[in-house]
Amino acid sequence: MLLSKSCQYGVRALLYIAMESDKSKKTELVKIAEALDIPRPYLAKILQQLVKRGLARSAKGPNGGFYMTPKEKSKNLLDVIEAIDGLGYFTHCGLGMEECDTSNACPIHADIVKIREKMKKTFGQYSVEKIGQKIKEGKFVITLK
Repeated sequence: MLLSKSCQYGVRALLYIAMESDKSKKTELVKIAEALDIPRPYLAKILQQLVKRGLARSAKGPNGGFYMTPKEKSKNLLDVIEAIDGLGYFTHCGLGMEECDTSNACPIHADIVKIREKMKKTFGQYSVEKIGQKIKEGKFVITLK
């Protein structure tokens, strides 16, 4: 699996928030957790991390919850991955060797570098808003669960 479970949950939660809320309509943690079938305490930690990194916003109180402005919705998947998992996937050796680079390469280094660069570029091209819009338009067979 490419992305950690936490990162998968984070992406799904941000997509849900982007499609279900805005500054005047916030979405409660309980509703997000239930809709996405994610354990609430686990999701709370992930969303707290995403809020701290500027990928979502939260408000406390009776009308509180999570929401995203156009600024947060414009963030791309690479931003989400970096916030949760870091970018080590795009730099570490594909075979797990500690020292692996162009001057001291493992047997699959050149191929892995090409794949990682393509994936990094792809994740950087898709904003939360763009993916949410494509889901709303029905262009993709996807559920957030």
